[in-house]
Amino acid sequence: MSHPSVSICIVTYLDSEERCRVLEATCRNALQQRYPNFEVVVSDNAGPVTAEEALASIEDPRLKIFRNEENLGMAGNMNKCIERCQHDIIKMNCDDDLLHPDFLTLTVPWVDDESLVVTDMEKYIIGTHPEGMDRTVSKDPEVVVREPGYRYDFWRIKYDALPGDTLFTKKLHSSLGGYRSGSGVCDWDFAVRARMQKRVLNIKEKLCFQGVWDSSLTEKILKTKPYYFIHSGLFTKFNLLRENSFRLSHRLHLYTIMFLQLFVAGMRCVRNLNKVEYRSGFRVYWTCFVGSMIEH
Repeated sequence: MSHPSVSICIVTYLDSEERCRVLEATCRNALQQRYPNFEVVVSDNAGPVTAEEALASIEDPRLKIFRNEENLGMAGNMNKCIERCQHDIIKMNCDDDLLHPDFLTLTVPWVDDESLVVTDMEKYIIGTHPEGMDRTVSKDPEVVVREPGYRYDFWRIKYDALPGDTLFTKKLHSSLGGYRSGSGVCDWDFAVRARMQKRVLNIKEKLCFQGVWDSSLTEKILKTKPYYFIHSGLFTKFNLLRENSFRLSHRLHLYTIMFLQLFVAGMRCVRNLNKVEYRSGFRVYWTCFVGSMIEH
């Protein structure tokens, strides 16, 4: 049986001792793959603490650490990490994603230049061990194929297609234009473009475990910028409207989704009128929405 070589990419920005411990656990986990040919490439996005310091206790020739001269943003760091990889097949990880030891064994056979391979995932709390990490998984899991293009199930998929549960080739990454910084959620934007242009092969096994922790970036954003993710979603949805392949019914469906989102966001603002961040956030959201409508 052929075992093509794989690069596991881990992108990180280290600004605390806790984050260093998370990165070390993630790298040790990645190196435990029961797959013969792979490297682990860490791309350090110029944080206050270096990845080299955080990973000094790991001695494994498969682990390769690089540090950017300046902060490239999340999208820039992910693209840079892929550039640094030796192999064509890319397993993208954030620095809090843990993998089942058979992740590569079960996913690599499905990889080609026209398919984004996605596994099921679940979240775990940093500091605990995911229950499914050591369980025996099927050697022949169910695989659900989604053909490319917009359909009415487009926003109701049963997988996330975030970095930790995806596998793809460098050619596919390049053909989709890489990760784009403008969306704010470049991983989600990348997955949406993949659904439009490529097959998505969903392997129905929980092989990825995405960590959450106190004072995480997501938690901070939700407290200080409650409309951050909605703004990012608008960027991706309005970009989709530029697709020449969209039928009128598709465009109407997408506009309906966005107007419903606007209504829900407005109701959230009404319920939180006493909070300045919600009032200011909604004004920015409305400006973004109207500006994008005028552009189109």
